[in-house]
Amino acid sequence: MNERMKEIEKRLAEIREEVDKPKADLDALQEESRKLADEYDELKKKAETAEKRQAILDAAMREGRVTRRFGNGKEEERTFAVDTPEYRTAWLKNLQGKPLDAEERAAVTASAAIPTQTMNMIVGRLDLNPLLNAIDISYIPSNISFPVEETVNDASWVAMGTAATDSADTLTSVTLSAYKLIKTVEITADVEAMAIDAFENWLVARLANKIDVALDKAILSGTGSSQATGIATTIATESGTFTKAGMTLKDLMKIIATLPTKYARNASFVMSRTVFYNEVMGMTTTTGDKVVVADVQAPGKFNILGYPVIIDDNATIDATDNVFFGDLKEYKLNFAKAPEVARDTSVGFRSGSTVYRAMALADGKLADKNAIVRFERASA
Repeated sequence: MNERMKEIEKRLAEIREEVDKPKADLDALQEESRKLADEYDELKKKAETAEKRQAILDAAMREGRVTRRFGNGKEEERTFAVDTPEYRTAWLKNLQGKPLDAEERAAVTASAAIPTQTMNMIVGRLDLNPLLNAIDISYIPSNISFPVEETVNDASWVAMGTAATDSADTLTSVTLSAYKLIKTVEITADVEAMAIDAFENWLVARLANKIDVALDKAILSGTGSSQATGIATTIATESGTFTKAGMTLKDLMKIIATLPTKYARNASFVMSRTVFYNEVMGMTTTTGDKVVVADVQAPGKFNILGYPVIIDDNATIDATDNVFFGDLKEYKLNFAKAPEVARDTSVGFRSGSTVYRAMALADGKLADKNAIVRFERASA
């Protein structure tokens, strides 16, 4: 369109010069000039209309609304906000490598965010992990600091008419950064043939579950170097040990007694499957009562003397069994950037496969090292 308009402008300039020449056919030049001017006006109107249409489309994409006009004159309004089925379908089709229409392509290009439904599935997968469900997780897009009480004096009784004296309370803070957490998985081109729902379920299961595993391990034993700082790393010196040959009731009582009372209200145990089922499960008190009972609201869960127990094999660190006991909500995990998913076909060019990458920015630390105790299996 623009090229033709330039041609017309050039020809009209030539006509203006030709009318001044001797023997010029003025009638023919006038007729040609009129036709060119009419064509130019028509092209200009089409260009302006196209520009307005694009502006409306761009604004609609920002607001998540697109109106399509069909050949029969009917209109259909489609929404492309991240919480709509249309955006979810477009986003998943794009990851599969399926063709998109103009509106879908514009929506995915304008916002690479994971659809709300898919993100809820990912977060739901994380919530299924008992350890992740027990800690304090936030989604704040920046480095953050949590205030932590360091020295806090008790309230004091003051006689009537006597001024209170300020106590020397002190606060410290725990700062969380943003470390990359990445998982990639390769699949053949058959993924393009999968239905949208099936592809979404596969994607969440393969990628979110791997992030789940990495976070779980970091919470307990992360080094703090380009990853979250684990509870065992924070409590570098164990609070005590339990019997090498197998945990006893006396060991269990010592673990419970070591935790300060103010943290006991929300306390939970964390131990490996081997320790729980081989050493704790059949334990009884001195009166013959069972130490472990099933949770009446969830028979698949267990309590140890009334305290919930999380069975997690990552509690075994460097081939040494550990038992953690305390308020796990004092462990803070923040996603500076929620999980995002990208697709790449170049790495699998020879095999015709596609690689999917899930990446998140996260960090975690134990805010109060007194809130959890760590007991290690004795070496002798």
